[in-house]
Amino acid sequence: MSIRFKVILPYLLLTLFIAVTGAYVVTRLVASSLEERLSNQLLESGRVVSDLIVKQEYKHIEDARAIAFTRGFGDALRNDDIAQLTLLAKPAVGGANVESMLVFDQRGEEKLHLIKQSDGTLLDVTKPNRTSSLAIVDDLLAENNPDSPPKRILASDPIDGRYYYFTTLPVVSGTDVVGAVVVGTSVNTIMPVLKNTALADVVVYDTNG
Repeated sequence: MSIRFKVILPYLLLTLFIAVTGAYVVTRLVASSLEERLSNQLLESGRVVSDLIVKQEYKHIEDARAIAFTRGFGDALRNDDIAQLTLLAKPAVGGANVESMLVFDQRGEEKLHLIKQSDGTLLDVTKPNRTSSLAIVDDLLAENNPDSPPKRILASDPIDGRYYYFTTLPVVSGTDVVGAVVVGTSVNTIMPVLKNTALADVVVYDTNG
């Protein structure tokens, strides 16, 4: 082995070692930075989605209250006056951003069910005295408390089969709970807003996974 090679070899090996180490460190730093940025983006998207769901819930509560607190609505439900109930509910539902609205009496029997069509008209799909299939309605009526907080659930509408984000409130006549009103917005309407605002794919799971 020549003297020149003996002199160059250690420096060559050192150079290769430094180059490999530098590339490894830079790659790890870049990968960590990208991973951190992706994690932050996902967290931010999650916060945006949560905020939008909360805003949707507030809208539901406002719309449900506008229906339940319409003058004479609770009395009409107590007296099983379906004609008056429908007369009072339709203008309130028509002026709200509600796609599905159901009213149940104190026994959990359906008294009114309206579904808003694509042209804005309301379709009456009531199945009189059908028992509620929504757990939030059963729970709310079981509490029998005029001050019960709103309850919510993701469930399918028994008529059109579409999934809705439902919110329910008690309907009161005097100081008595006489039933429950349920308002819902379809997942088909909510999802595009969530995706476009969060700038991410959004997946919704029901309670069965």
